[in-house]
Parts: sequence; C-alpha cells; structure tokens
Amino acid sequence: MEINITSERENKLFHRKEIRFMATYPGSKTPTGEEMREEICKKLSLHPNMTIIIRIRQIFGSSSSEVEAHSYSKKETMEAFARKAKGQGSKDAKAPKAAAPAEAQKPEKKAQAEK
Repeated sequence: MEINITSERENKLFHRKEIRFMATYPGSKTPTGEEMREEICKKLSLHPNMTIIIRIRQIFGSSSSEVEAHSYSKKETMEAFARKAKGQGSKDAKAPKAAAPAEAQKPEKKAQAEK
C-alpha cells in the first residue's frame, strides 16, 4: 500500500493532528481501517493507540481511497472528543432500565382490582 499525504493540520484546541491522505493499493482488496492506521503511523511516526481513522472513501473504479485520520497527543482528550465507532455506544445506554417504576404501578392495579 502506498500513502500520499494530501493535508496535515495541527488542531491545538483538540490537541490533535488532522491528516488526510490517499491510499493506493493496486492489485489487492481495499485495506481495513486497522491496516491503514498502521501504515500512516509508520509513515509519520505516530502512536497507534492515539490515532483514529475517521473516514475511508473508496474511489469508484480505482484501487485507491481518500482517508481522514486524527492523531491525539493526550489520551484524555482523545477519550473526550473522539467519535465512537459504530456499535460502540455507551454501556449505560445498553443497560436494562430499572424495574422500579413498573413495580410502583402494580399496587395501584391490585387496589383497583379489589374494589
């Protein structure tokens, strides 16, 4: 895979480097985000755990993709501002809802049934 950097911008507010590049991979399938992250980290000497691939746009009819990546300088900032991958929502959203409100309604129904 060949990587050509099209733009590189330092975003001081979010403590990250925003990188856009073209990935060319003639004669092979489109690389995964993980593979692209490894390649850009090798090329720019970035820390792989602090780098996130934001978007991969495959160019129709060719063996190349436009890729956008963010590389953070602080772990706290990355956790606060980085987008979550699809299917990786917060654990609180997936937790079952409390049963207390349903139990509170049951005595009312029993009281009405007894009347």
